[in-house]
Amino acid sequence: MSFSRSAVSVHQLAKKVGPVVAIITLYFPEGSKMRSVLSAGLLLAITAPAWGADETAFKTKEAYDYATAMKPVAVKFKGKPGVFIHLGDSITYANQNTAWARGGQGHSAKEKAFLKWSNAGARNDSDGWWLASVDVPSGRSHTAASGVRADEYLKGGKGGLPSLAEVIKKYNPQLALYMLGTNDITARRAVANYIGDVEKAIDALHANGTIVILSTLPPYRGKAKQVDEYNAALRELAKKKQLPLVDLHGEMKARAGDDAEKAYLSNDGVHLSFPFANGPATKENLKKSGYLLRCFLAVHKGMEVKAKVLDAK
Repeated sequence: MSFSRSAVSVHQLAKKVGPVVAIITLYFPEGSKMRSVLSAGLLLAITAPAWGADETAFKTKEAYDYATAMKPVAVKFKGKPGVFIHLGDSITYANQNTAWARGGQGHSAKEKAFLKWSNAGARNDSDGWWLASVDVPSGRSHTAASGVRADEYLKGGKGGLPSLAEVIKKYNPQLALYMLGTNDITARRAVANYIGDVEKAIDALHANGTIVILSTLPPYRGKAKQVDEYNAALRELAKKKQLPLVDLHGEMKARAGDDAEKAYLSNDGVHLSFPFANGPATKENLKKSGYLLRCFLAVHKGMEVKAKVLDAK
């Protein structure tokens, strides 16, 4: 396509091909180096992955629409919007777990908007990303503790961790990401007992008007059978209660297949790998860093829940 600057105005051409293409076409001669560079950059921008669109973020999705079930929960919430806490064990407590959200690289405009809404960087009781990672005595943060099981989280006390009821009362979260179970596997707890405690936690949070985002467990070296059994129960519970689900294990398998443990676990075989924990969240980096992937999924599931439930008319 060729146009003469004397024959057509930028305004007229912009209507046909858009303003950026119009300027490149009219003011940079065909065959010039600058025109080639600008055209290549435009093509890259058009074809780059739009991580702000949630459908590009997930490899696995729920087979149900959780929004209908979660809207009545959301209506009960009375508190400050945007408090998004993260409940878990040492995997959650690790500084790298929320590093990308708290100050990482390469956030899209939509990701930045969500992180601002969820108070990332505030470093106070409204900032769930900080609450999960900040060190307090005895190997824990404000919402996660090393070695804690699902039953122990309910009653509190592990490393001085408050009970779940106290956590809910103090922080009054609008959203909560729940991932506990690795230490339950270590303790050889029966799946039924474990999943019963998870359901109690969900019910307590829902009673407060807090939407729970449930997460499956990541791989655990040497415990693949137990992890599969726990995750099957978690997926079934999510379906039963129509919860938004971050299928962390499924996401890792979808990206790395049989190499998921190698790609996403650190040397101890329990905690996640942490190269590129600060991002950027490129497709390649998301294949190499367990903590970056987990944080990325948490951000995007929060974005999705906000759009489908909290902001829905």
